[in-house]
This record gives sequence, C-alpha cells and structure tokens, in this order.
Amino acid sequence: MLRYLNMFILIGICLIGVSIAGFATGSKFVTEPGQPINPLSSFVYFGVGILMLLNGYVTIRLSHSSQQKSPPKEDPQTKE
Repeated sequence: MLRYLNMFILIGICLIGVSIAGFATGSKFVTEPGQPINPLSSFVYFGVGILMLLNGYVTIRLSHSSQQKSPPKEDPQTKE
C-alpha cells in the first residue's frame, strides 16, 4: 500500500485538507495576513489538490506499466 504513496499524492491530500479548512473558515485560513479575503481561494486549493492527486495517479500507473514491460535482466554469472 505504501508503494502507492508518492509526493504528488501526499501534497494533493494536504492541499485538499487546506481547502476544507478554508471552506470551514470562509477562506480566512488560506489568506495571508494583510490580504483581502478572496472567496475563491478555497476552490483554487481544492482544484490544485485534485490535479496533484491525478498527477500522482498517472505517475504510479506509468511506473508500474514500464516495470511490467521491461525484459528480465540476465545474470552475467549464469552465462558461464
């Protein structure tokens, strides 16, 4: 199960968590001090989190498909 966790997946989960906190606080959680509150900030964080999860999924799928298609390596000691 841990082989399916990469940094894209972990960052995506964190960004979705931040967006949920932003939705709960009316976008005050995702706003820097001194900035005006942007009501769309939580949606941006949520969209980027979904994009990161998708990127992580594609990366995992491509790495597993390339491992399955590679020919088996020959051991130089068994050729003797």
